[in-house]
Amino acid sequence: MSSTQCRRRRRPRGWSDGPERGSSLLGILSVVATLGILAVIVLTLNFGSSPSPAGTTTPGSSQTTTTTAPQDIASEQQVAERAACQSNFTVIITAVADYRSLNGSNPPPGIAWATSTSAGGPYLQTWPSGAPAYTLTWNGTTLSVVPTEGRASHGSPGTVSPATGCFA
Repeated sequence: MSSTQCRRRRRPRGWSDGPERGSSLLGILSVVATLGILAVIVLTLNFGSSPSPAGTTTPGSSQTTTTTAPQDIASEQQVAERAACQSNFTVIITAVADYRSLNGSNPPPGIAWATSTSAGGPYLQTWPSGAPAYTLTWNGTTLSVVPTEGRASHGSPGTVSPATGCFA
């Protein structure tokens, strides 16, 4: 064995002197930098200045009086009834289309076709009911929305102006 061979140190398997050696260091630095940026954001959100609540401040006072408008429960109920009506209308129109595609014709008038097991059914578990706000009727060719107040709508959920069907 020569003296140069003895002096040479063995390197672990997979060790290289190329650019790969520094890539792990860059990876660690980028992770640390990302975590630092996230920490600054979190600390700023938790301890930074928070927006003041909406309201009025009396001159010379540090207290803020906040006022909110009372919610109109009746209008929210109308919105919910309208959404339910439109959803029920869509469900029935889909059931009519399913019946037509399986049987080649429109279903008969009434509601029995939708829940019976004949003619490929049942198409619906139960016929949707909107009592007391509206009723949905099928006459064999057209689905109608008949509200308790206002004008009926035939073949659509209705219109806002003039108020018909689900919108009445």
